[in-house]
Amino acid sequence: MDIDLFQTVDALDDALLHQKYLLLRDNVLLASEKRVISSWSKGFQDRDNKMRREFQTTFHSTLWELYLFQILKSIGLNIDWSKNRPDFIAKGQTELNVEAVVSEIKQGGRPEADRGFDDLYSMIEPPWEDTDYQEIIAEAITRYSNSILSKQKKYVAQYSKLDWVKNEVPFVIGVSSYSQVRYGKEYHYPMVALLYGKLYDPRSDTYVKEAEIIKPGTTAGIPLGIFQSEDMKCVSAILFSCTVTLGKLASLAISDPAIGHPTNYVLLVRYDYEPPHYKIQEVSPETPEDLFDGLFVFHNPNADHELPRSLFDSTSAIQVWESGGGLYFEGGDLPVVARLNLAKMLVSGEFKNMLLQDIFNRFNSEWLRANSGG
Repeated sequence: MDIDLFQTVDALDDALLHQKYLLLRDNVLLASEKRVISSWSKGFQDRDNKMRREFQTTFHSTLWELYLFQILKSIGLNIDWSKNRPDFIAKGQTELNVEAVVSEIKQGGRPEADRGFDDLYSMIEPPWEDTDYQEIIAEAITRYSNSILSKQKKYVAQYSKLDWVKNEVPFVIGVSSYSQVRYGKEYHYPMVALLYGKLYDPRSDTYVKEAEIIKPGTTAGIPLGIFQSEDMKCVSAILFSCTVTLGKLASLAISDPAIGHPTNYVLLVRYDYEPPHYKIQEVSPETPEDLFDGLFVFHNPNADHELPRSLFDSTSAIQVWESGGGLYFEGGDLPVVARLNLAKMLVSGEFKNMLLQDIFNRFNSEWLRANSGG
C-alpha cells in the first residue's frame, strides 16, 4: 500500500513539524514539488511504521531515503522489503546493501530557518570568490566524517552479523548533506578530501594531498583519505549528493511536461572539460535536469568487494575513483556544480539576461581574461 506522506499524524501539532514539510503541505505554489515527492513514495514499504512521522518532523532523512529508492529502481534493482535493516537490500543484475544517512547541522550551529537571500544567491558564487570557502569545506568534512564512520561501525558491529546480510555483497553508504546553511555550495570537494585525502585549492584549480584538517572551533584533527584505512575496506562505495532538497524537486517538476511548473525558475551551472568550462543551463522540458544529476558515486579502491562501475554507466551520476595516484571522474552528463532556484516572477526580461551573463562571467572569468585580446 502506498504511503500518503501528507496524511496527518496523530498528536503532531504544527509546532513539531519541519518547516520544509509545512511549505510543501501548505504552499499552493509548491504543488508540483509535492507531486514529485509523493510519486517517490509509491512502492516504498514503511517497515517500521515511522516514515510518515519522520518525514513530517525531521524531513531530510526521509527525503534522502525516497531519493535513493528512486535511484536504485532506476538502475534496475529490486528492494527486498522482508527485512528491516540495512535500509535497502537491493537485488537484480547485482546485489548490494545500502545504508542511508544524512549529515545535519551541528548542535548549536546556525539553523536553516535563518537562510536569507544572500545565502540563496551565494549558491552561484564561484569558490575562488567565496571568502568562507575554507570554513564551508572544513565543516562539511567534519559532518561527513561523523556520518560515514557511524555507519561503518554499525555495519561491522551489527549488520555484518545478520544471517541475511551476505558479506561478499558490496556495502554502500548513501550520504546526503544538509550540514550547514549553505550546503549546496559543497559540491564534491569535501568528500574528495575526506575519502581520498585530496583538498581542492580554488586559487590554483588543483588538488593538494593532505593528511588531516582541523575540526572547526577546536584543535582536533580530522583524518583525510579514509579510504586508505583498513576499517573502511568493508565499505565498497559512497553515494553522495548535496543537492537533494526542494530545489531538486522544483527542477524535476519543471523538467517533466506531465507535471507542469509555472511558479519556479531553476538554473544549473555545469562543469565542462571543454572551455569555457562552466556552462549555464536554464531548466525546462527541453533542457531538463535528470534524477541522477548531482549524484556522485565514490568508489573505494581498497574495498573488499568492489561496486561495479557498470551499474551507473547509463546514468548522469558522476563516478569517482582513484588509480595510480590519479583521481578520475566519469559520467553520462556534465556534473552539476551549482543550482539556483527562484520564484519565476522574480526572473524575467532584462534582469534574467543580466543574471545569466553575470553568472557566466564570474565562473568563466579566467577564460574571459585569456580570450579578451587585451
